Amino acid sequence: MVNVVGIGGGIGASRLWLTLNEALDEATPGLPSPLTLVVNTGDDLWAHGVRVCPDLDTTLYALSGRQDVERGWGTKGETWRCMETLRELGNDVWFNLGDTDLATHLLRTSWLRDGVGLAEVTRRLAAGMGLRCRVLPATEQPVGTQLLCTDGERRSYQEFLVRDAAAPRVHEVTYAGISASRPAPGVLDALAAADLVVLGPSNPVASLGPVLAVPGMREALRDVRCPVVAVTPTVSRVPFEDPGEARRADSRQRLMESRGISATATGAAELIRDVCDVFVLDTADAQEADAIRALGPEVLVTPTLAHGGRVPRSLADAVLDTVNAGRPVRGAAIGGVRR
Repeated sequence: MVNVVGIGGGIGASRLWLTLNEALDEATPGLPSPLTLVVNTGDDLWAHGVRVCPDLDTTLYALSGRQDVERGWGTKGETWRCMETLRELGNDVWFNLGDTDLATHLLRTSWLRDGVGLAEVTRRLAAGMGLRCRVLPATEQPVGTQLLCTDGERRSYQEFLVRDAAAPRVHEVTYAGISASRPAPGVLDALAAADLVVLGPSNPVASLGPVLAVPGMREALRDVRCPVVAVTPTVSRVPFEDPGEARRADSRQRLMESRGISATATGAAELIRDVCDVFVLDTADAQEADAIRALGPEVLVTPTLAHGGRVPRSLADAVLDTVNAGRPVRGAAIGGVRR
């Protein structure tokens, strides 16, 4: 059985995890799931009096079949009576929580206030939703992605993305509380036991960046004795038709440019070159392959775009095949330290 650890967050990663989880379930019928997901918590926030973990929730909803595939977030068949009532009472509602979604946050908030750690809270929610795989927060300590915009205002990532529609230009991105954080229980053990680590197609600054910034995480990834495969978070040469996808692309571009990096697959690869052995590039962007190889990783070219809320099965199979393909692990080749 191949132990797989997925790292990232957001809608793009959840689409890969869904297909990857199905492939692994088919390969291990009746056995414990070999998949562990380490999910970004930099988006977490208090909203309407409850603790919301957007990337954890997106992951849980996608894998349990509850996700609204058209929106890419929240639950399908949702109603909005609570938000409607808040507006009627004069509340400025910019962050919408559906009635079913709200139940998740109420339960999480109750457990957290009882002193239960976020990893255990997430385990309980995953079990309640019938998940076989393990879902872990990257850290249990509060961290927050903060954006200093060129208008002088400092925003949380959700304020930037949801309230302000990713419109402001970003000067600087920081992760508040990150220096005091540590990997959540189970994260380092999962990496140590991994036969494959997958960096999901997540916003490299907002969704993958906070995970890799947790003290000890980048070092642990450099030390793993298995392939680390990253799936491109962007396909530059295919236009976006869905408004939500376009907004997320705008966000990705503004955040990457704030780091002085182009919002391309090559730019994404540059941000993770020290922890990546294989970079999966979409066929539409195949012309970037040589530039990415020059950064260090091998390049695998295959279709990556999602349809109907999930990526192609061929992508999941290609990622899993890297374990058996004899691809070199740069960490093992140079004394266990990627560079």
